[in-house]
Amino acid sequence: MNLNNQEVVLDILNIAIDAGKEILKIYKKNFNVDLKADNSPITEADINSNNLIKKRLIEIEKNIPILTEESLVNWETRKVWKKYWLIDPLDGTKEFVNRNGEFTVNISLIENNLPIFGVIYAPEKSLLYYGIKNNGSYKLITQDNINTLYEFKKININNNTTSKY
Repeated sequence: MNLNNQEVVLDILNIAIDAGKEILKIYKKNFNVDLKADNSPITEADINSNNLIKKRLIEIEKNIPILTEESLVNWETRKVWKKYWLIDPLDGTKEFVNRNGEFTVNISLIENNLPIFGVIYAPEKSLLYYGIKNNGSYKLITQDNINTLYEFKKININNNTTSKY
């Protein structure tokens, strides 16, 4: 898999958009909320997004392991991974449940314990961000699948910025 290939990047970005569409289908109707072992909420949206992302990433590159919040892999197995997908299929489930729009789909590719690619999609806000190591970070407002990277606006992110909360 080559992140310099525009088609590969577009495929991954469209996975995030499609996962967001699945999430919004559930967001717009009544849904059940269950609790995971750690008492955090989980919904059908978490599960559907998780399944879609995993299936589609395997179609792109079947040899890269996948670690998601909804399907954990024990440390003994993953500690030897040199490259893997790190996924949060619905980051902000509490916000999703509260219907405040503050939730995202997160997909990142980790290599040697460092992120080399990441996409964050906020489906309720139609905001898509992505970044590639040594290639910059980009932003697009969209709800639709994309077929070119030329629509994206390059954004500046300062690694030295710190915030106090």
